[in-house]
Amino acid sequence: MHIFSTALTGFDAIVCFAAFSWGVKKHFRSTGAMPLGMKITSLLSLGLFGLFLWNISPGASSGWLVSLGLFSASLAVFAAAVAASYRTPPTLAFDTDAPNFLLQHGPYRYVRHPFYLAYVLFWLGTAVAVHGLLGWIAPVLMTALYIEAASREERKFSKSELAGAYAAYRARAGMFWPRPLALLAG
Repeated sequence: MHIFSTALTGFDAIVCFAAFSWGVKKHFRSTGAMPLGMKITSLLSLGLFGLFLWNISPGASSGWLVSLGLFSASLAVFAAAVAASYRTPPTLAFDTDAPNFLLQHGPYRYVRHPFYLAYVLFWLGTAVAVHGLLGWIAPVLMTALYIEAASREERKFSKSELAGAYAAYRARAGMFWPRPLALLAG
């Protein structure tokens, strides 16, 4: 059972990471070269994912089922965000473009940054899957990076022609987690 749980946990993590990598290359758009912040985020993600695989190789923790649930939730949120933004893909994190559209359907009805939510769920899953506190470095570090990227995106909206619409949207939808009243109204 131990080999099975470790292999399944590793496989599910690889599927998620591959989907996210696909998103960077094929779904998101950029107004020029890949922004430096996105390069740093990508390299850090790759390094932390490699560290996760190394740490899980002796065996997944007893919380491996929770990890599978987090990976599944992460992939579901990611897929829903891709579907919602398929016709109008957002720019890469840390891009300096001026926003000219506002997504408010699909998971965007409830959270302003569903892609970052998917990534946070993934990193939480990696932390639960490994033994010890070392596994929690990735979710803490990456969540801080996602908060910075999301805050930059929100500042871009506040300085754009969509500032009023975004302020109303911001009052309804949570940054990474749905607001309770939005779920009831949804």
